[in-house]
Amino acid sequence: MQAHKMLLDDVEEDDFKLIGIYANLEPYKMAFLLNRFLSLKLMRSRFDVDFNHKDAQAMYALFTYKDLANYRDYSLVSNKFKGKSRKILNAGTLFLEEEVRPLEVNLIPQYKKVDFFLKIEENIEDQQVHRLVNLIGRIPQVQAAYKIHVDQLKSKQNLIFE
Repeated sequence: MQAHKMLLDDVEEDDFKLIGIYANLEPYKMAFLLNRFLSLKLMRSRFDVDFNHKDAQAMYALFTYKDLANYRDYSLVSNKFKGKSRKILNAGTLFLEEEVRPLEVNLIPQYKKVDFFLKIEENIEDQQVHRLVNLIGRIPQVQAAYKIHVDQLKSKQNLIFE
């Protein structure tokens, strides 16, 4: 019997655009401002994006909006997680000894200074993305916003939310 092999890399396409946002804000405040200035309806997702890093589990805030009129999905995700890592030093005694230290990890390590990513799925032209970047840049609390080329991302699998 002959085995058939399919490569998913050939089937999968990067059918989304990505905008990096620099803004030292809480995630709910960033979502509120994007809703206000871009006329979106981002809402907090039931589940955050969670990743297991070496010493801790990081939870990144996720806000989503399905634009049914334009057949687009918008996702605002935080790039930074600040928490504490716990490391067991000695478990062989009656009392557990732990080392607790601050931890900061990024969803996309390649862009450590970016605070948020706005992911736009489905068909959107570069001209529309450019317009969105300009509108986001006009928000007073935002320091900068720019389009990120998805094909150059090393960890684009971290941006798959389901």
